Amino acid sequence: MPRIIQEYREEVGKKIVEAAYIHFLQKGYHSTTMSDIARSLGVTKPALYQYFSGKEDLYAAVAEHGRQELAAILERSFSKRDLKSGSEVLFDTLARHVPQFNSLYSEMMMLAMHNEQIRNLLREDRIEDIRVVERFISRQQESGLVSGHLNSRVLAIACDALINGLLIDIMAGMDKEEAKKIWIAAVTRLTE
Repeated sequence: MPRIIQEYREEVGKKIVEAAYIHFLQKGYHSTTMSDIARSLGVTKPALYQYFSGKEDLYAAVAEHGRQELAAILERSFSKRDLKSGSEVLFDTLARHVPQFNSLYSEMMMLAMHNEQIRNLLREDRIEDIRVVERFISRQQESGLVSGHLNSRVLAIACDALINGLLIDIMAGMDKEEAKKIWIAAVTRLTE
């Protein structure tokens, strides 16, 4: 396939993923249809199926898009910052964006109870999310920001569980500033 055509296909695929991302966050997975996504892009539904075999396949691409955003958020949060200030920026950024993601993720968890394909998608999504955090921590260990004697995978899982738990607590009424103090104290202690 000529390079220009391949680049065009990649650009169109990216636009489809971005539109699906917005729809899934606004309406939820179940309520979003391929027709909704096609209509928002001004294309036909069969055109979407030239790029994605179905909504599950499109969700997997959306999850990858979200991982790329997570990697960028991690990099921006800690760029030219020490551990404490980077952790503060990361917490504030995630606290602004996570409520809408938690709603979609909660819906997907409920659907996964009765849909093996979605269950497998979520399992792979969580594995890959942890890998993003683990790779980030490994780079921070190389730069000296995080102690090199720590297991980066264990630390990634612990930080992921901690931040997700605190963000859920905020949605349930915990004071955001209290949660942020806990996050910073725990990250500082975990990375010594």
